[in-house]
Amino acid sequence: MLLFALLLSGIAFAQQSAKKGISVGEPPPDHSPEAELKSFKVLDGFEVNLFASEADGIPNPIAIRWDERGRLWVLQTSDYPQAKPGTVSDDKIIILEDTDHDGRADKSTVFTGGLSQPMGMELAPRDAGVKSPNGHSVYVGEGEKLWLMHDDDGDDRVDRREVVFSGFGTGDTHQCLNSFIWAPDGALVMHQGLHCYSRVTTVHGTKTLYGAGFWHYYPKSGRLNPYPTGMPANAWGTAFTKWGQPIMVAGAAGMFWARPMEVSTSLEEDSHVSNRHGIPHFLLERFQLPYSGQIIKTDGLRKFCGVDIVGNSHWPESMQEEVITGGFFENAVYRHKLIPHSEFPSGMEAVEQPALITSDNVAFRPIDIRFGPEGALYIADWYDPIIGHYQASFRHPNRDATHGRIWRVVAKGRDLCVVGDMGLADESCPELIDSCMRKKSRWEAYQASRMLRELDYKQVAHSFFDWTRYNDDESLAPWAKQGIFSIQVCEWFEKLAGADFLSLAENYPQDEVKVYLTRTVGAFESQLPEALKHIEKRSMDESPLVRLEAVVAAAKIQSPEAIKVALKVLDKPMDSFIERALWLAVHATAPQWKKPPFEILNSLPPKHLAFLVEKEGSAELLGVVRTMLAQKGESMSLETRRGLVAALVRKGEPGDMLMALKLGVKDQAVLEDLAAAAAQRGFKTPEGAEPVLLGILKDGNEAQKAAACALVGAWRLKSAEATMRGLLEADGGVRAPALMALAKLGEPAETFEKHAKDAKQPWVVRTAALTVLAEKKPVVAGQLAAEAISSIADAETMRAWLASLLSRDASLAALAKALDEKPCSAEAAKLAMTVLTAAGRGDAVLTTAFGKILGVKNVVPAYDAAWVTALAAEVKANGDATKGKAVFHAPLSGCVACHKIGGQGGIVGPELDAVGRGVPVELLIEAVVWPNRQIKEGYVATTLTLKDGRKLQGYKVSEAGGEMQLRELASGQTSRFTPAQIAERQEAGSLMPEGLIMNMTRDELRDLVAYLAQMGR
Repeated sequence: MLLFALLLSGIAFAQQSAKKGISVGEPPPDHSPEAELKSFKVLDGFEVNLFASEADGIPNPIAIRWDERGRLWVLQTSDYPQAKPGTVSDDKIIILEDTDHDGRADKSTVFTGGLSQPMGMELAPRDAGVKSPNGHSVYVGEGEKLWLMHDDDGDDRVDRREVVFSGFGTGDTHQCLNSFIWAPDGALVMHQGLHCYSRVTTVHGTKTLYGAGFWHYYPKSGRLNPYPTGMPANAWGTAFTKWGQPIMVAGAAGMFWARPMEVSTSLEEDSHVSNRHGIPHFLLERFQLPYSGQIIKTDGLRKFCGVDIVGNSHWPESMQEEVITGGFFENAVYRHKLIPHSEFPSGMEAVEQPALITSDNVAFRPIDIRFGPEGALYIADWYDPIIGHYQASFRHPNRDATHGRIWRVVAKGRDLCVVGDMGLADESCPELIDSCMRKKSRWEAYQASRMLRELDYKQVAHSFFDWTRYNDDESLAPWAKQGIFSIQVCEWFEKLAGADFLSLAENYPQDEVKVYLTRTVGAFESQLPEALKHIEKRSMDESPLVRLEAVVAAAKIQSPEAIKVALKVLDKPMDSFIERALWLAVHATAPQWKKPPFEILNSLPPKHLAFLVEKEGSAELLGVVRTMLAQKGESMSLETRRGLVAALVRKGEPGDMLMALKLGVKDQAVLEDLAAAAAQRGFKTPEGAEPVLLGILKDGNEAQKAAACALVGAWRLKSAEATMRGLLEADGGVRAPALMALAKLGEPAETFEKHAKDAKQPWVVRTAALTVLAEKKPVVAGQLAAEAISSIADAETMRAWLASLLSRDASLAALAKALDEKPCSAEAAKLAMTVLTAAGRGDAVLTTAFGKILGVKNVVPAYDAAWVTALAAEVKANGDATKGKAVFHAPLSGCVACHKIGGQGGIVGPELDAVGRGVPVELLIEAVVWPNRQIKEGYVATTLTLKDGRKLQGYKVSEAGGEMQLRELASGQTSRFTPAQIAERQEAGSLMPEGLIMNMTRDELRDLVAYLAQMGR
């Protein structure tokens, strides 16, 4: 239980800033760039210089982008957060040049002015009206409009402006259309925040995006695809990995893997057919999805603006493919490594590295990040002690609209990338193809791909064919060798029709290639008649990532068969990323399959059918299911009936309970589902249910009677009280359920006290009685538990005995007090400590009581960096991994009760087979001693206080469809709760109890860390 905080091959560790991030700060006494530069704490091996400042005309830079000549385009706004009445807005786009290549801008040109609070910008392929080879086209997001601006004559000033689209939401200034980037397939990706309600008319119909989400715009065809996210609520930047996977960052807050979100559930108004559907945005925003897509979670959860990925020879090899982000809130620039997700194998997770830059200057606000042509990193520094507008007045005197910087970061002692004076501006088509194929740097390939899209498709295709005839060497980038670039060319010009593409897609065994090609099939399905057939194969692939991509692709297919293909992933192992995508796919494809006579419900396998019905959950669909069960429920296959009933009783009406009860007469699994749903939903006894239930109690088998007892309690069926008393005297496993039912019927506490004390009763009956007694008389329950604890000899019984009290604070206090007055045996105390550790319960009152019996202390030391450093030195010099293994497996340490190594151990915490790979010893020590300093995503415990007085702790399984599922570690059960049942919920941090190291010597701790440090090496 000692390593809850650790990742399989790293640590989700926050390189803590010296201060907490703030939105409203006092302005620094010295606003000069020199003073700000002195405040930077820069990662060893790097140095920072000023590239540009307000002196170059860039106050409050909000976006930076490069052109092919190596010039930096800067979008700035001094109007934010609101233009002053009576003033004329004049936000600008400025082109900065470093003509002498000394790392400092020496030329500044205003491309355009007169803008008002623009938020997004990106260079576009030049249109036909741009006659000069030095001219440019650029997309700009300003308020409700997406502009395309042109410099036709090459003088670096706007000559033409056209509105591409209008109707984008403007509900919140900094949530307007922002953070533009070209996706590998040629789509322009744009983001918007949760208060923006967009309704945009296109040639393909009216597209809506109500709330947070992002857009994909394909200029060749005019397609505009909206993707609502819910979470993240304020996306502000996306970067694509070398295999085309989108990593999205958000100002509120965190880092997300965006591929599972690329399933559009927006309300759609089609110009050709009446077709309105969608998930209300608030269902997404209120955490109704099974998983947010968050891939990093640190203490305080980082807020990011701007993102880029390392990919050039100037940056150290060890940092290639790292994600670099602007930490505007905490005045820092962060680094993360992407690794396979240890819990959700279809996705990835981001492991934080030591920060590139931190600062104690509250005005340092890195808001955009871009690598330049020579490999240096450029940082747009908004420079303002106040950000946002909720926390301070629009007219707050400390708002700074006059300063702004661009910082340049280089690696010391490393050669810069070689780029000609004109960058790529004078390269021919074959030379641009060479830049993409060899991909010497991400900057070069990105610019070359944009320039190639300016050309004619036939010209690019023929040049590529010629290029491949004479270039087949080891210097090609991996994706070039695998044929990805040839697919991208087709994507850019939206020309994928033809037989060759799908045959190409079938023949690559590499997962990354299959993933990319599957995404392409979905995005361009209208040109590929056999698209769904190909996606079906990928939905059954062995790779979880390929299967997820198949779900996303299937959701784009306009066919009632598409959801059938997507649901096939249920036949393979699922994870939360796949579940999110499939949940969205059910809704995205609903207009295709959700049509009378609902033939799909008769053609799906039971597991698929149950998922579809439960996740769609509309009254219309539930009505169809109700009719199916009423007409042919008896004749259905067992699994189909169970799946439909399970969905219906969780989502349907009170009357559906009676139907389920009648079907449960012959199927105890249906009865058990009904009992669980009845306990959660709190419906009254359905009319006509009483005789059916009493019949089951009389004639059913033991399992059916147990489920029927649960229903008696849930429905408060007083007429069954005498039957319950009779079952208390029966043999077998119905006594405990009968006791629990009597508790709901108002049985006095003395009955439960009697059964809990009775040593002749089986432990399962005594435990059930103790659970009820803890609710009715918590102090008495705690005292009684202490009396019996020494007679418990096995872990499972001890776990159940203690679990009956763990949700009641008064019972725990009474138990601890009774043990202090009359200690239990040392063997029982050791067993109890082991069980509590395995359940993630570090309750100080109990661990102190049992620790006292065992003669050990349990005090958590204060964090001490010097102590960590000293112990790390001892680990490296004298640590004994063999002895450390023994400590790991010792009962009192509890490690093996919660963590697996080599397939052996518990499942409460992460597996630790590779925990030592690349993780500094110092961080291992911190994770062992202070587990809440860093917590692995997915292992943050939730504490629920219910309105009935219980307090439960465990892991949130999902939160979808208006209910929360919690896996309680004390009982091992997964329970469902509606918002009406929950009084309070809190994140409890790590379930690893603190202070466990006090049960071991310093040498034992040293050896334990040495054992963990060598895992995976």
